[in-house]
Amino acid sequence: MERRKSYGQDFYYGQATVSLHFGALHRKRYKQLTALGLNVKINISEMENVTSVSVESSGGRTCLIYGLITEGVITWLLMVVGTIGNCLTCVVVWKERNTSSMSILMINLAVVDTLVLWVWVNQVAVPALCAVTGRCRHYELTKPFLLAYLWPVGSTVHMMATWSIVSITFTRFVSVCWSARATHLNSRRNVMIRLCSMHVFCLIFNVPRFFERYVFTDGNGRPRVARSTVASTLLFNYGYQVFLYYLVIYIIPLTLVIYFTVRLYSSLRQWNKKREDMTAKARDNHDLTFSLVIVVVVFVICQLANPIRRLLVAIYPKTENVCGSIYFYYKSWVSILVNFNSASNFFIFCLCGVGFRRRLVQMCFRRGSVEPSHFMSNATTSRGNMESTTKNKE
Repeated sequence: MERRKSYGQDFYYGQATVSLHFGALHRKRYKQLTALGLNVKINISEMENVTSVSVESSGGRTCLIYGLITEGVITWLLMVVGTIGNCLTCVVVWKERNTSSMSILMINLAVVDTLVLWVWVNQVAVPALCAVTGRCRHYELTKPFLLAYLWPVGSTVHMMATWSIVSITFTRFVSVCWSARATHLNSRRNVMIRLCSMHVFCLIFNVPRFFERYVFTDGNGRPRVARSTVASTLLFNYGYQVFLYYLVIYIIPLTLVIYFTVRLYSSLRQWNKKREDMTAKARDNHDLTFSLVIVVVVFVICQLANPIRRLLVAIYPKTENVCGSIYFYYKSWVSILVNFNSASNFFIFCLCGVGFRRRLVQMCFRRGSVEPSHFMSNATTSRGNMESTTKNKE
């Protein structure tokens, strides 16, 4: 049996026992273990004034390691890699921000995705590491404030990231499928108006979440968090949190991006037949469209993970968050998929966008000879480029 020491207590994995001095300390470890889905039993010996916390699960050690790897290590790695990738995306398209609406949208998406990564690390990765190591005294004091105020921020930036995908897909859809109206609809001014309106809407929609919980001080002077009276009403729980939330963050945006992507994909199939006749600018625009299609596919797959999690809770309500249950193992992958979605866009642009990759290489290795990039150009649509090139060939 493996043994570890944390805060001076004896902590055993597997059929585990944690010996703690009676008081607030055993309550802290009890919460940490139950947060991992372990079945915990507390025995109090009045003679020795000692509390024994038993984890009645032979898979306790497996669950601890699983939570540490998935919600801890992998989430941290995705945050670091994703932050670097999103920063590089901003650097690559920064020079075109005043001339290309697509560059503005890509910078916005990179910034919002980075915020999602950092908020998710504080919500998931830090608690997972603290639950295993038990070395987060300061986090236990700040945890109520994070639940009350950081969670609404996380919901807001997640919604912003979702609608940023809708915005960038719609802009590309207009350039490709509504070429006659692209000059007006995709002007820098109109794109900025859509972007600002989207952010304001996301902020207003999530205002009730900031009143969902409040922080108070218990009899021992420790901060605690509780649900407010407003959050306990049926209107808030079912009308806002269930109906409106899933309608605005899943049903509507997923429906829109799937429709736009199907139309873009049909255009891509037509372009592929005439790719050899395209100019370099037309090919770069083609690659940009293909990159966005892949981004949307990854986005849809990752977004569907959370509704499936809710479905598992409805099917297996008694095993929710219990070590060894389907839900326990699946919920960690929901966190991984959310972070993967926010960390993967840069690599998709590099793999699928020749113009983006060329621009990145020029910036890294040939700083003195960076050529203008057509990858972000939206002044002329890809369809228009392809048609004009074909006519010239004829």
